[in-house]
Amino acid sequence: MWKIKRPGVRKMKILGSRNNKRGIRMFGVAGAGRFFRSLGWFLVFAWCVCGNLETRGQLFPGQDVRKNEQTIGGLMFWQDVLFLQEWHIQRSCFTGEFRLLDPHAVCRASGSREFCERVLEEYRQELEIPPFSGRVLVLMHGLFSGSVHLENMAIWFRQDGEYSAVLNLACASSFMTVQESTEYLAGILAGLKGAERIDFVGHSLGSIILRNYLGKYAEENGVFEELPIGRFVQLCPPNQGAETARIHQEGMTGVFVKALADLALNGHEMKERFGVPKCEFAVIAGTHPDYVYYGEETDAVLTVSTTRLDGAKCWKKLKGTHMEIPNSIETFENIRNFLNEGTFLEENAGSPP
Repeated sequence: MWKIKRPGVRKMKILGSRNNKRGIRMFGVAGAGRFFRSLGWFLVFAWCVCGNLETRGQLFPGQDVRKNEQTIGGLMFWQDVLFLQEWHIQRSCFTGEFRLLDPHAVCRASGSREFCERVLEEYRQELEIPPFSGRVLVLMHGLFSGSVHLENMAIWFRQDGEYSAVLNLACASSFMTVQESTEYLAGILAGLKGAERIDFVGHSLGSIILRNYLGKYAEENGVFEELPIGRFVQLCPPNQGAETARIHQEGMTGVFVKALADLALNGHEMKERFGVPKCEFAVIAGTHPDYVYYGEETDAVLTVSTTRLDGAKCWKKLKGTHMEIPNSIETFENIRNFLNEGTFLEENAGSPP
């Protein structure tokens, strides 16, 4: 087994339903306005700082350098473009600079894509990194988030041992349309030749990007003829659109966050634009007693009925907020059961409202 030396390993804590509620409430329906307004002004500042950088794409053009720096894997400003096992190359959505991260999120090189690919090839030969094989699991995070938010899930499935590789994708999806994010995703998955089966888990916006890839995009581009697609689980998906997106898409935040326009669509419009996955898929919705919206259960961001999508093989409601559901052991166990058996665990299984 190939190994590398690294400056440090991130320690992750599996979160449960007893998270700090005060911290979670900022994502609730009541607090969404303050959050989006603050985010809008932050994006204005960031855009002013980064928007006029060198058009050749790099923060310091020509500065191809080898590094050994720990990162957090890429928040919402980094986009994965290529994977070799759990090594991956990312692109900054602001500067256009590329960087190579090892499986422990240590940056090993930065600069042009060609330079990062060359360094990756050197590591492949030195460490004898094998090509993809067996089952591969692809995870995709949600809006205003990053791969770090699904790292608990990635670690759990890696330790479970059923997958030869677990790819926890970083996506700058907040600043792209769903279609643009889907095209980046398609480029990554095209490099998974050799995998015998590819399963998917998406959270929130990530589940809509995967829905589009496995639905409309797959239908138009013959994805199922080219790749061994398995099963797909959506976590807290806004399949019928998101009310908070409808409220804020016309404001300052909507100017920079392109994804809001897609999430503001209604259910019929989303079906027309993104289609329905052509593989077996299932939905997990979150619900929390502290958050009710006009008498309907919510996960503090989306109402339960918003998660509904005709064609789902299974639907299940779990206790937890929008940000807790992807970090719950109960969620992990239900995902594993569906990906393996095509059903959720029996408790609390049901049909969407």
